Amino acid sequence: MRKVIVVDGTFLKNKYKGGLPFAFGIADSENDCSWEWFSMQLKMDIADEEGLSFVSDRHTSIAKSIGNIYPLAKYGICIPHLISNVITYNKGRGVAGMVAKASKAYRVADFEKEYDINTNNAAESINAALRSPREYPIILLLDSIREMMTSWFYESRELSAKQKDLLTVEVEKKISRRIEKGKFMNGYPMSRSMLQVKGNGVDYIVDLEKMTCSCGKFSIGKLPCRHAIKGAFDIGKDLYPYVDDVYTTTAWRLQYEETINPIGVPEEEWRVPQHVEDAKVRPPETRRHPGHAEKEDMNPLKTR
Repeated sequence: MRKVIVVDGTFLKNKYKGGLPFAFGIADSENDCSWEWFSMQLKMDIADEEGLSFVSDRHTSIAKSIGNIYPLAKYGICIPHLISNVITYNKGRGVAGMVAKASKAYRVADFEKEYDINTNNAAESINAALRSPREYPIILLLDSIREMMTSWFYESRELSAKQKDLLTVEVEKKISRRIEKGKFMNGYPMSRSMLQVKGNGVDYIVDLEKMTCSCGKFSIGKLPCRHAIKGAFDIGKDLYPYVDDVYTTTAWRLQYEETINPIGVPEEEWRVPQHVEDAKVRPPETRRHPGHAEKEDMNPLKTR
């Protein structure tokens, strides 16, 4: 897996509301303090480094906390959310297509050709998976998330075990598509590792030794672009040494070899720190929101 962390929040829908950052902590709302606290807890397990990237919607508190706690990491906006928002506010103007192209541009000239607008943020992404659990009390909510993660890990572990190719399923598909597109290009060797590749009326310079291409898409840590694939084939080089280890089936299997288990110790045997035992926790004040009728109580033991 690449060092990319997707950050988002989802709203709880039980009596006391609140926010649930998914990786995961309970907070009163999505504000500067709660996101900074979340980022600080995350940093205990995931260190700040230049190779790390975060992706989220345009929530200002998320961006601020990541900038403060992870100054070395990069921060980007989720493109599907961005495009969805562009469509909402610029319908019928063709702007969404330009933003989509700009998001895939690897050269400054290509980016500036398409991108010249500002947009707003969009909605959270994980709400659908937690539509029902968001209404549970906190303990039941966390356990339902644990069950969901257990299932996801099991499914991924089974799927990776069936993969026979060197690279993961999706990466093999992407490489195959790039191989097909490379068939319509012409390669001209310049040295044992450098080639000029012509395609769609544009010339590209590929350096297989340095793992670069003038298209900007091929570099260390990324998949080879269609020009690099074409160049490697033309001079009889194996393609796989130019693919980063994170895309291999072996790396995929390692990520899911652990099992997410339920808490095996009965609650009466938990060792709770004394300061937690002594803490007096009261529910926050609530008020009934106008226009929302209460759901019918489904408890069969409750008398009317």
